[in-house]
Amino acid sequence: MSKEEERIKYFSSDVDSTLVKIIVVAVVFHFLVVAFFIGLHYVNLKPEPEPIPVFEMVQVSQPAPPKPVRPKPPEPPKPKEPPKPKVNKELPPEIKPEPEEKPEEVHEEVPPEPEPEPEPEPEEDFDVDDLDLPRAVEASSLNPVGSVDMDPLMQVYLEQLKKIIMSNFKPPKDLKVGRDAKTTVQFQVDRFGGITAVILKRSSGNKAWDHLSVRAVQISKVPELPPNYRAPSLVLHFNFTPN
Repeated sequence: MSKEEERIKYFSSDVDSTLVKIIVVAVVFHFLVVAFFIGLHYVNLKPEPEPIPVFEMVQVSQPAPPKPVRPKPPEPPKPKEPPKPKVNKELPPEIKPEPEEKPEEVHEEVPPEPEPEPEPEPEEDFDVDDLDLPRAVEASSLNPVGSVDMDPLMQVYLEQLKKIIMSNFKPPKDLKVGRDAKTTVQFQVDRFGGITAVILKRSSGNKAWDHLSVRAVQISKVPELPPNYRAPSLVLHFNFTPN
């Protein structure tokens, strides 16, 4: 190998090593630049704000000026009471009135009144036997509870309710109930004709009769309350009797 070839080979190897160094330096430089900007992102370069002094407003109340004390005017001298005259405590003797003389009463003799003659007892044309008289029979009735103005509209309304309820009251013919038995059912009719609060107020002693009485009220459909009745509902008593 000649000297020129050796020189060219040495020069080329020197150039290659120089290029490698330049590349390494460039890479390191770029890495440092990137690291610098990343660190700069996390570094707060803004100056910290100065703390603002807080002043508390305190209202200092000044003491009120003392009120001037007025001197009390001198009290006027009290007038002296004149001496009381002496009273003689000895009273004069009481003078008793003389008793008046009453005139003598004159009693006149009054003749006695004649006694009235007893009236003759009326003669009965027939014999009366109380055991054979018929007993008073109470019919079924519908009555309002409390004070209600029984005007013509209310009377017609109650008669209509009685007919409707009695049409639903159908006891069997073989049900034996005393003639004086009575079942009272209390119920409430609202403004729109709905029946609520149905209770057995009085029992007749026959459970079947009581059950049919309560059921007749429950299944009845009645009309609305009269327009002149102002209360929201009407409480009624229905007396069921076998007559």
